[in-house]
Amino acid sequence: MQKVVIANAVRTALVCGIGVVISVSGCGGGSPIKTRPVVGKVELKDGDIAILTSSSVELKSDADENLRPYGNIDATGKFVLKTLYQGQIVDGAPEGTYKVRIILADQSDEGVPKRKGDPFHKKYLEFATSGLSLTVPSGDYAVTVAKK
Repeated sequence: MQKVVIANAVRTALVCGIGVVISVSGCGGGSPIKTRPVVGKVELKDGDIAILTSSSVELKSDADENLRPYGNIDATGKFVLKTLYQGQIVDGAPEGTYKVRIILADQSDEGVPKRKGDPFHKKYLEFATSGLSLTVPSGDYAVTVAKK
């Protein structure tokens, strides 16, 4: 009889403990941060945008420099942003203003077009010099880069 009471007490404690963990961590797999969907396009003046296939657009929040949404560029220049936040990848980007830069894919990776020279001016590789910015939400998520 005493073993049954102890077993019931242990089971109750485990169930209560699990309930606390679930309530603290949340249910339903919700996003840890509120984001907006962002689908944009990179335009390359005086060049073929396909040369940027598998390169990336990276954003840096003006409010929190650790907030860095990113998106891979496809052969048409399209990108879809995702945000790494607290170890989770979340679709979209939080509202705010961002500086933008382009990260070139490594030419040695399979599927990445070979390039001769730089496809655009090197200033677009750094947040501080790119002169590019985006605001989320916005109706226009176009990023234009050029050789000059």
